[in-house]
Amino acid sequence: MFLLLNFVMLYSVVKTRFVIKSMPNLFPNENLILVHVLLFTVVNALWVADRVYGTRRMKAYNAYLGAQTDENNMNWILACSDALLPLFAYKTANNLLNLFMLYMLHQFSVF
Repeated sequence: MFLLLNFVMLYSVVKTRFVIKSMPNLFPNENLILVHVLLFTVVNALWVADRVYGTRRMKAYNAYLGAQTDENNMNWILACSDALLPLFAYKTANNLLNLFMLYMLHQFSVF
């Protein structure tokens, strides 16, 4: 699924590049599209990491609900703490991607 999304994104970048070349006043800087593709790829990779750690956290939580022992409680707490870094990284990159998309929409609206 991840590779399919990247393939579709690369196809759309190539298609957009030819549109930009045919209409030079539409978008001033072609390098911004490369930045968008890189941000999109990073956000997708971080989303996968967030889902992996989120699944581990939910498995530990379900084990804790099944048998509420100190060991299961500690496993759940450790899984929650391990899931924080990928979650924060994903949210930060996703916010950057959203802000960049707003900037690109602004650039389109200027013309």
